[in-house]
Amino acid sequence: MPFSLGKVSYVNALPLFCAGGFEGFEVFSEPPSSLNARVARAEPAAAMISRWVYEDGADALYGVLPEYGIFGDGEIMSVKIFSKVPFEDFPKASIFITSETGTSSRAFAFIFKKKYGADIFSMPRATLESADAALLIGDEALAFPPREFCADLGEMWREEVGLPMMYSVFAVRRDVEGEVAPMLREGIEKSLAAFEADPGAVVDSALRVLERAGRRCSRAVLEKYYSRLKYSLPPETFKKAFDFVAAHAGA
Repeated sequence: MPFSLGKVSYVNALPLFCAGGFEGFEVFSEPPSSLNARVARAEPAAAMISRWVYEDGADALYGVLPEYGIFGDGEIMSVKIFSKVPFEDFPKASIFITSETGTSSRAFAFIFKKKYGADIFSMPRATLESADAALLIGDEALAFPPREFCADLGEMWREEVGLPMMYSVFAVRRDVEGEVAPMLREGIEKSLAAFEADPGAVVDSALRVLERAGRRCSRAVLEKYYSRLKYSLPPETFKKAFDFVAAHAGA
């Protein structure tokens, strides 16, 4: 019986799964918030989860696969706040926060409180169409029309924190970790090798995914996007970035 493996349902996860190699798994795709909820219920053997929710209870039943995930060290392009008003006016502005986020909203809250003294979770909520600002992630953010004021989480994180930003990590249930972790690592490494050898094939797949969803995004934008994403970090860097979030997740 195959192990269940949850992957993020955005094009940013394609390089991690582009070469097969997951024969021992039944792979399913969902937004981050859904994967976080499944892990909270201890359903999948392994899943990509939002880094900032790991200490909310997942750590009791799941370990984290070192080195791999979705990371960035600067501009990330797909995790943004789009605003019609200056960020200095945020305490008085309304905001739409996508329900699909687990890490991004909390990381943005940490940064905006530090830089602008604004608590985005206390701002009045509004619809995407009517809000003064919108926090969007993934494919939706990648294809969203720019507004006068835009904040890129990866860019702000690098400026304010000085560490790579962790968007998603692989959680592996502890009762099957010994068997699942090596299989998962093997599949990831096979896919990342294929992505490095032929990144254009992943860009082609991403264009098809976005087109089917009715989202417009140019090849040039996607090529730039994948050049910004990181899928592995050196062990010491991984630990520093991971531990920083552990220390500030409740801030």
